[in-house]
Amino acid sequence: MKNQTVKQKSQVKTKAKSKNVYEFGVFNLAIPEHIAEPKNIKNLSTKWVPFGDDNLFPQYLAELKRKSSTNRSVLAQKTIFTSGAKFVCNNPELERFIQDVNADHESLRDVFKKLADDYYTFGNAYLECVMYEGRDGKGINLYHLDATTVRMSKTNKEVYINSDWCRYWNNEEKISRLPIYPRVAHNKFVIHFKDYEPTFRFYGLPDYVAALEHIAVDYEIGKWNHTKFKNGFQPSAIVEISGDMGEEEAKKLVREAQKKFVGDGNNGKIMFIVKNGDTSPANVSIIKDDQEGSWLDLQRVTDQNIITAHRWQPSLSGIVSSGKMNNTGSEIRIAYDLAMTTVVKDTSELLLNGIRRILYNEMAFDPRDLKIHYEPPVSYANEIEVKEVLTINEQRRMLDEDLPMLEHGDMFIADREVIVTDRDGDEEQEDIEEDSYDDYDDDNDKNIIENYG
Repeated sequence: MKNQTVKQKSQVKTKAKSKNVYEFGVFNLAIPEHIAEPKNIKNLSTKWVPFGDDNLFPQYLAELKRKSSTNRSVLAQKTIFTSGAKFVCNNPELERFIQDVNADHESLRDVFKKLADDYYTFGNAYLECVMYEGRDGKGINLYHLDATTVRMSKTNKEVYINSDWCRYWNNEEKISRLPIYPRVAHNKFVIHFKDYEPTFRFYGLPDYVAALEHIAVDYEIGKWNHTKFKNGFQPSAIVEISGDMGEEEAKKLVREAQKKFVGDGNNGKIMFIVKNGDTSPANVSIIKDDQEGSWLDLQRVTDQNIITAHRWQPSLSGIVSSGKMNNTGSEIRIAYDLAMTTVVKDTSELLLNGIRRILYNEMAFDPRDLKIHYEPPVSYANEIEVKEVLTINEQRRMLDEDLPMLEHGDMFIADREVIVTDRDGDEEQEDIEEDSYDDYDDDNDKNIIENYG
């Protein structure tokens, strides 16, 4: 009897777990009718402010990110560009810290990349800071908080953290609470990153919020194409043949037709239909599928609207303007400059300023010393003439390390041509300038100290 009771409890747990998985798998992608914060905070029965009518707007955005290829691609590109290639500084002690900023042995770039990803995806990013005192003195650990798990308090001075807001009434005791800096409790605090949004006091909104309909359409187009290719019964013609067959023979014909026309590589085939008791001549009906053009136009409009809402550049998303294939590198570099100026640097300033503030106030590091090193996605290597930047021997070494070096090979080919052909001895020299992107310049150093002091 005891074993039977244990078995029944185990079955109940299994069923409950299956039910949870099933409910998570089915997600409604319908666009929320109203994206707003409650106007009368005092009437809320909870201590936190819901984000969306059902308090699950961040979860919706996370699911939408997994459904749209264009939206996910732009978000990933913005995150990568904002994170830069690496963090640089001249202080050896700060350099050691940014290589290992928490107990999980994450680097500052690892945490910063997650913050940028959340900021672009949800319009909000949260950094958890844990102060400690060790053998080497006081220190601080920096952690990224998943934005889908965080809700703001009604006082706007603390956050509530819950791993499952879908069932918060069942595990309310698991909800934790942390203060927002400069308030500190139990050596912990949170920094909330968001942009200004009219009518929103507690949360920010992502750039692409105006394109939610187009993002949902992008997902539906992919779903429609997949369904069409997998299950689309679309032969190129139907041939009706007069004949005589029984019911079993007709069913067999249907089964054979399904095998031949459903699945990969079955578009464009011909379907034959045998008509019982009909002596009329065979009839051939040509099927014309003219829906592709309209779907391609819809895909182009959808992609363009998503990219525009992100304030992004089409060439950075792999969409090159027609007639500019030969100047693809130049187009990408121009687009990169625009993205850096209008999107990336503003976001990196916002996120990095919060981190600098902590490093300056809590760890006494010089905030001017921490910068992000950016690298453009397309280099100038393809546009540089090798003979103008490499000597003859350097070029020979690139071709084959075993090639013997020439006696006069330490000169450029251009110099050699001048010696042979230029009797007047006039020489020309080209200076190749390289563009570099730094998060801060010297003109801002004084302002940084004043802001954080």
